[in-house]
Amino acid sequence: MQKPTLRDLTTVTEEEARAYLEVSCGDEIAAALAIAVDRNELAGAPAAPDDAETHHALFLLRRALGLAAPSFDSTRVLLKARAA
Repeated sequence: MQKPTLRDLTTVTEEEARAYLEVSCGDEIAAALAIAVDRNELAGAPAAPDDAETHHALFLLRRALGLAAPSFDSTRVLLKARAA
């Protein structure tokens, strides 16, 4: 499948969320990281996303799918575990 592309910085549609999850094989953190990278590129700041940007991307992803918002602390723990 082709890499999805965001059209807006402020929201993620359900279709976009599902596309990012599909490309990430259902891995929410990987999908959120991809969304955060794409949001940075769309904003003209191609730097790697930090924990807060990734958490916000995960929030947008989960909101688009009608799921509960993630906590910042649990997102940071998952990101640290992934980096190790």
